[in-house]
Amino acid sequence: MKLSSNGIELLKRFEGLALEAYQDIAGVWTIGYGHTGPDVKPGMRITESEAEELLRRDISPRENAVARLASVSLNRNEFDALVSFVYNIGVDAFRRSTPLRRLNRGDRLGAADALAWWNKATIGGRLREVIGLTRRRAAERALFLTPTTPLIFGEPDNVEEDTRATPVEAPPRRTGIAESRTVQGATVAGGAGVAASSMQGDSSGPARQAGGPAAGGASDGAPSSNSANGDQSVAVDSDGNVTLGEETGGEESGGEETGDTEEIILDTGDMPTREDVTAVEAQIQFALLILIVLSVLFVIYARFDDWRNYRR
Repeated sequence: MKLSSNGIELLKRFEGLALEAYQDIAGVWTIGYGHTGPDVKPGMRITESEAEELLRRDISPRENAVARLASVSLNRNEFDALVSFVYNIGVDAFRRSTPLRRLNRGDRLGAADALAWWNKATIGGRLREVIGLTRRRAAERALFLTPTTPLIFGEPDNVEEDTRATPVEAPPRRTGIAESRTVQGATVAGGAGVAASSMQGDSSGPARQAGGPAAGGASDGAPSSNSANGDQSVAVDSDGNVTLGEETGGEESGGEETGDTEEIILDTGDMPTREDVTAVEAQIQFALLILIVLSVLFVIYARFDDWRNYRR
């Protein structure tokens, strides 16, 4: 397949015609319709017919590169858009580009979108967006996505000279750090890790109480209760001292009245045992561990996806 007249007009529009050699904004000596190479010297001059001949000569290897590197069938507009694209960025850059990878995977819309990433050039040691390249990529994308009707281009007036700059691929970054899936996954993993570590250091109050008199054992030498319902009486004397009493029955074990002491009944029958609390904590920690593992896997996948689709 050869570049159509419509494709040639697109290419000429953005390359422009220069009959005298000049340096583009990236410092590359150029002449004719964007012709570069060791044969272009300062002060070199050519005619318009010579510029046409150079253009035809430069187009041929780009046509061959598109036909050779694209593993899917291309319609006329797709082929013309890609030849214009390769004419601007070079065959080697096209071979490594995201548009070609996506195209060969069958993702034509993704390939068209990735063309727009090639709108920056290194100028003065800095990577900068070039307005002319942005416009050129938009025109090539539109042509690529046009199934049958050819685009009609206007007169090539007022086309900026910086459309000839040699671009490099620069995928768009996410607008904010909160949109990064890597940051989101790391945040979830960190939160789960903090929750798990805090639970390990937490000793439950109810579990300690459950190990005391309510669990059937003695605490600090106090007599244990054998009450059927688990109730325990605590006597408070007039001085405010608390003493552990016997089963609730209204009298002391010696048959004497309690005097001016006051009984407080603690119902500990429904308090969880240490084993119950430990089992619940183990289940929660296991769930948090699963969450941490899933979050780490999500971070790894997000990094791989960013590298594959956004080269980040």
